[in-house]
Amino acid sequence: MKLRVGIIGMGVISKFYVHALQHKLSNPILTAVCDLSEERLELFKQDGIPCYQDYKEMLRRDDIDAVIINVPNDKHYEICRDALLMGKHVCCEKPMTMNMEEADDLVRVSAESGRTMFTAFHRRYNIHFVNALEQIEPDDEIVKVTASYLEKIEEHAGDDKWYLQPDRCGGGCIADNGPNVYDTLAFFLGHLEVVSADISRNEHGVDIEARVELVTASGVPVSVHLDWAYPNGEQKDVIIYLKSGRTIEADMLAGFTEFKSSLYHEYEEILLDFAAKAAAGACHGEDGRDAVRLVHDTYQVETMRI
Repeated sequence: MKLRVGIIGMGVISKFYVHALQHKLSNPILTAVCDLSEERLELFKQDGIPCYQDYKEMLRRDDIDAVIINVPNDKHYEICRDALLMGKHVCCEKPMTMNMEEADDLVRVSAESGRTMFTAFHRRYNIHFVNALEQIEPDDEIVKVTASYLEKIEEHAGDDKWYLQPDRCGGGCIADNGPNVYDTLAFFLGHLEVVSADISRNEHGVDIEARVELVTASGVPVSVHLDWAYPNGEQKDVIIYLKSGRTIEADMLAGFTEFKSSLYHEYEEILLDFAAKAAAGACHGEDGRDAVRLVHDTYQVETMRI
């Protein structure tokens, strides 16, 4: 059975979902869209796709099985919770929530409702990252991992200025980029703990750069560099160091010369995985919650140091 989805929030990231749904995939199926802006809905109206400005009204549709939530971070919890309680599977942009209490509640509601609570961690599907993991042999011993997520945030935020508002975003580079990096690492390393965080803030107190040290359950050190003010375009990579001396590098932007073009294939894979998880009744927000935990712990470690 095909998964019929509605999208709530037609901001800068929505185009990657829409492109996959309308031009690449036969499942899921785009059934309706919702946004507060009439201008953003106009093209969909012209295509005959039902449009809403009230997400609760859209959630009442019986022909929608699931929703993609692509709204400012401070609205994630409320809309995710409402959707789950209305019997919809949920795919939410990262972070799942802005604090642990909300994350714990969504995990509970998802499990109790029997609906999938899925977070769109797109970098775990990056082709170069996937290929890098395939290069790890069963007898390889990982001794160190580094990851970089460097960009100029104004270029990525586009018209969605809420990214630059800490009360809506949840913070700066740690709240915004941290979930993607932490999930990418945990995807193959398992449980991570934050050890230390060296954070640089701008004149408004917003974290614009951070160097975070983490450790795996088996003691492997992991170093993360986040930057919202990177002057040289962008850099997104993971480097895996092996005991043999061999290194495996995933340059996630290699070959993707057009700005943000890597996201097209990553969002196709998000939708395919989401549909599979919904069909299987799997995923109740555990991965999303763990990323929220690591973001929380990163800020907390800095607070404790001070």
